[in-house]
This record gives sequence, C-alpha cells and structure tokens, in this order.
Amino acid sequence: MQIHWPDGIDTDVFLKDYWQQKPLLIEQAFPGFDSPLDENELAGLTLDTEANSRYMERVDGTEWRMTHGPFADDFYDGVSGNQWSILVSDVEKLLPEFRRYLEPFRFVPDWRIDDLMISYAPVGGSVGAHVDQYDVFLLQASGQREWQIETTPRHHTTESANAAISLLADFSADKTMQLKAGDMLYLPPQFAHHGIAVEDPCMTWSIGFRAPSVDEMLPSVISYLMEDFATPTRYTDRSRAKTETPGLIHSGDFQRLREMVRESLKANDKQLDNAIGRFLTETLSTEPQDNLQAAWTDLPATLHCNNTHTFAYKSTSESAVLFANGEAYEVSTAIAEKLCKQRHVSIDSIGNTDKAAILKLYNHHSLLNDDER
Repeated sequence: MQIHWPDGIDTDVFLKDYWQQKPLLIEQAFPGFDSPLDENELAGLTLDTEANSRYMERVDGTEWRMTHGPFADDFYDGVSGNQWSILVSDVEKLLPEFRRYLEPFRFVPDWRIDDLMISYAPVGGSVGAHVDQYDVFLLQASGQREWQIETTPRHHTTESANAAISLLADFSADKTMQLKAGDMLYLPPQFAHHGIAVEDPCMTWSIGFRAPSVDEMLPSVISYLMEDFATPTRYTDRSRAKTETPGLIHSGDFQRLREMVRESLKANDKQLDNAIGRFLTETLSTEPQDNLQAAWTDLPATLHCNNTHTFAYKSTSESAVLFANGEAYEVSTAIAEKLCKQRHVSIDSIGNTDKAAILKLYNHHSLLNDDER
C-alpha cells in the first residue's frame, strides 16, 4: 500500500513544497480503496470501554454537543436525524491490524505520527468547522464528503460559545472539493476546514500527526530530569540583615532562589534527549500493571511490541537508547532498529548485551507474547 501522488509530485516534492505549508488534494491516493470497517462495526467500537470515542451532534443552529464514550448498548436507539457524527481515535492501537494503514505515512518519523481516527456521518452530518494544531491527512474511506477549506492559515480564531468543542464562529471557506473513496486531502496546521457528508453516508479516516507544545513537554521533561538529579540543596541566608518590611521578598532573595532553580535544571544534551524521548513515547493507556518478574527462560520465542505503546530510539556513537512507553533502555542499534521498524523480534536474534533490556521491556509490558498482542 502506497500513496499515489499527483503527476509531478512525489514524497520529496511533497515534503519540500507542501508539508506544513499548504493543502494538497490527492485524487485516488489509494485507488480502489475498500474500507475494512463498516459503520456498524465502528459504532460497535464506541461501546468498547478501551476505545477513545465521541458522538458529535448539532443541537440548535450553531450549537453543538459532544458526548464521550463508551456508550451503552441502546445508545443509538435514541439517535435520529442527520446532524451527527461518531468518531473513534487511536484505532490502530485498539485494532492492531490497522497499523499497516499507517505504513504509507512513515516518510516522517514514527514519533510524529499520532493516530488513525475513523469517523462516520450520515448525509448532511458533520463535526463543524474547526482548526487543527497539527498536520492531518483526510482519507475518504467510503461515501463522499465535501470539504470546505480556507486556503490561508489562521493566526487567530474566533471560537463558538461552546469552547469545550472549539468550533469556529467565523469560518469562511474559499475552496470546496468533494472526495470519494480513495481520495485524500492533506491539511497543514492552522488551516480551517469543514467536512460534510454528501449524497451518501460516509466514513473518513484521519491520519493525525503529533506536534507537542512546550507547555505539554515541560512538566514531563522536568519530572524525568528530576529522577536523575539529586537536589538536596536548601536555601541559606547566613549574615542576613534585619528587615523592616517583612512582607517583601527582597531582590537578593529572588536572585539566590533563581540560581537554585536554574542550577537544579541544568542538564546536558544526553540527559535532555533522554527526558524528551521518554515524553514522546508516553502513553495515556491506563492498562493494569501486574509487575511481571519473568526470567529470561520464561520469554516466548517471539516478542511483539505492545500496540498501545510508542517506540522510538536515539542512535549514539556506540549503541542506542530505545524509548518505549515513557521509559529509556540502553540497547544495540540493531535491536532498536528492528523493534521500531518491524515491531517484533526473535529471541534467537538477541545478543547477550541486549538481554537485560529486552527482559525489562517484557516485564514492563512493552513487549508481549503471541497471545497478548
């Protein structure tokens, strides 16, 4: 499965001229695409307690309501009209066989690929006009959807009264296109868009890309750094002068406290890279941990990457640091490459220097046996 780019465009041209710059319609990006999931099966996923699902409904004019799953078995008995959509995120984590549909997009690093979201809407259904903070490919899986887009990026937005959903109150499209099964639309961040199912009910697959912000990274990175830093230093002020203003924090106090904080956060490139790598592979999964303590002889012949865990690695001069589910492991470059590319490894191919890390990965549930994957 590969993307069929328009004439004159290939992956290199796309990255140079379109990626994070301007939209691109890719007609028949996947010719003859046939969705392996129908609307009833998608609705079934919204009943799953492990699914990240939502139901969006227009309730009055420009007012929208969003309900989070999982839903009860009779939830859809009360659904009527056509002003609604259902959405399921992280489908490739819920259904491991869907991970193969992300393969055509691995011309950017895995850590940048966030998830596959699948949505369904009856004719006339939508989720409203909005702006994404990340790159997205919108693949039409079945039916037809009309996309209205603004062809210049927004540097500010005017949101609807329902800020929890962050829909646009001032959307004004200057381009309209209709996508049928196999067509795909690429949108960079900050390009407003509005999709409406037309002629037939439709399913749309959204391949979203992760773009972490500093305020998202800082808490985790600092937390990871503090695991490695011993910072028992306490404030001291020997030879302090008497104060006549007990409520005032003096400039000298601020200076000493600033120095303490700055000193505690000093980190070299290796420490920062490890903290950032752990952040990039964190998972929101709340799966139970049973504190496995398996021995090497307990491991199965083949180990598979946990589908809910993100894997990435940093290459060093002598080996690699493998990041998985917010943890860091020292491994050989060969093992890091194999796990990240193939997402499975044979026990027989693991050398003595990697055995300890592989065992930790297994005991941390990042590597699974055949029955668990």
